[in-house]
Formats: sequence, C-alpha cells, structure tokens
Amino acid sequence: MNRKIITVIAAVVLLTVITMLIKRETSFVSQPAGIAVQETYPKRMIRNVEVKNYNIVGEKISFYDRVPQRVVAVGENINETLVALGVEDKIICSVKYGNPYYVPEEKYAERYNKIHFESGIILNTETVLALAPDLIISGQSLFTNKGLKSTEFWNQRNIHTFLPENANSPALRNHRESLELEYKFIAGLGMIFNKEEQAGKIIAEMQETVKNVQSRIRGRRKPKVMIVEGLGKNLVAYDDSKLAGDICTRLGAYVPSSPFGTVGLEYLLAEDPDVIFVVKSGGDPEASAEYFKNIPALQSLKAVRNNRICGIALNYTYNSAIKTGSGIKKMAKCIYPDLFDI
Repeated sequence: MNRKIITVIAAVVLLTVITMLIKRETSFVSQPAGIAVQETYPKRMIRNVEVKNYNIVGEKISFYDRVPQRVVAVGENINETLVALGVEDKIICSVKYGNPYYVPEEKYAERYNKIHFESGIILNTETVLALAPDLIISGQSLFTNKGLKSTEFWNQRNIHTFLPENANSPALRNHRESLELEYKFIAGLGMIFNKEEQAGKIIAEMQETVKNVQSRIRGRRKPKVMIVEGLGKNLVAYDDSKLAGDICTRLGAYVPSSPFGTVGLEYLLAEDPDVIFVVKSGGDPEASAEYFKNIPALQSLKAVRNNRICGIALNYTYNSAIKTGSGIKKMAKCIYPDLFDI
C-alpha cells in the first residue's frame, strides 16, 4: 500500500515538473543558455503601434506575461528612461543616436554613465536577430527595409517591439504628437517592466510642472511662440501638431499653424512671434540660437530685439520620454523669463 502511495506521489511530482518545463519552453521568447528565469506577472495588454517604412500603419496590441530580460534599447532618451525605471540591467544592447551634447538628468547621471553603448554596430535584421532579444525599444526611424524592416517582422518571430508614438519624421504630420503620448510611452514601459509605481511618479512630476505654470500665468496675454529647426539648408516650422508645439500650447502660448514642408524667413517675418525656439539635433542648441539671432534679415523681429530666441536640443522635443519634464521647464523659462525659476 505504501509503495502504491509513493508511486502515485512520485508520478504527480514528475508530471508537475514536466508541465513546468513545457511552459518554460513555450514561453514568449525562448531563453539563450545561461539566462536567468524571467520575472512573471499576470498577462498584461499593451497598446502600441505597428510601423512599416518609418510610418505608423495602425495599432498594435501586445501581451506580456513576463518582464523582458534581453532588451535592445536605441537612443539616449530611451536608455535613460530605462535607468529612471531601474531596469537598465535588462538591456543587452544600448545604442546612441550620437548626440555629443546629450546630458543625462542629474539624478540618473551616475547610473546612465555606466551603460555600455555599442559603437559601430549596424542595426539590421541580421545583427539584432543574433542578439536574441525579447524586446526592441526604438524610434520609428529604424524600421525601414534597409534597417529593421517592420514591427511585424519581429512580432512574427516572438520578439516584442515598443515604439514611442511621437517619433514621427520631423517634416511630416501624418500622426499628431502630444504630451499625453509621452506619458503613455513612459506608462507603457512601466507596465512592461512591472514598474508602474516608478512610471507613475515620473509622469505625475511632469504633470505637476505643467499645472504649476498654468496656475502662475492665469490672466496673462498669450505670447506667440514659434518653433523652428534647420534641416540642411531648409527650415521647418513646428505647430501644435508636434510635441514642442503641444507643450508650448499647454504652457499658455499661442503657436500659429505652419505650412507643410519647409518655410522661408519671410514666414517668420510675417508672423513676428514673441518667442522663437531653435531646435538643434546633434549640435550645440545655444550656438544655433546665437546664429539665428544674428541673421541680418531677422533683426526687425520682436523675438530678436527682445532677446527671446532660445536654443533647445531635439531630445527635449522629439521622442523625449524621460527628458519631457526638463523640456517643459526649459520652454516655460524661455516663454516667461520674468515669472519662473523652476
């Protein structure tokens, strides 16, 4: 009788072990040898986007039942956001866009500076597949036929993709950008990595900054603000369909509608704004603002005469993620220099 009981117990234990092994082998992404078992949590539905050839083509719903352990993170902002959430140990490949003027937030700088950024790596399907990731976090620009193809390519191979919805082509307005989408991106990362509390605190701090500005400017005239960026020899103006314009609007400014594509200096002269932000990618934003101030044809502008031209790095206005809070503060200080020390 005892032998029969022991046999039954042994069979139950064996069956349990086999079931656990099967579940592990059929998990979302099989783990390379030597990788620790992933943290698990109840299955979560994450709404993101499907991207093909640098364009959002629809909504993508993904289901996560474990914390990703092998993350490819592209871009300084994205890597610093993962540091802010305390999950930089999940990154297996960090890649910079190469902005030498990028400065991490003071409270994250020590840990951010410990990240090993890959240099010289070509991000295409071959190199990334060889890394065996379970999640790719990147802007939309990498998802082209010559780059990472489409998000569908990776999802069909059981590799998650998570992209910021605000990361459009600078000159296009095929998808409206907003402050809410930056909050959504940070919140989504919080859900994916089981760090909702940390993500919530980051978002709440950004929202509090906006509310603080709004309360202190109540009753004031709306200043006219324009945001421009030099793309080669061309000039692009951003209105409130872009993140920078949306932030300025929420800070109480009026951002005039701008035409698609590039604009000329005559457009700025016709609008004659109170404040001009000069967006700079990969260079010194203050030097760009100084250059702009000294363009002979613009000397009649109110913004030039009143010294209200401010340089701002692209990472505060595009796919900003953790930089969104500092971007809000920088814009508020430039728009209302007499009111704010935030």
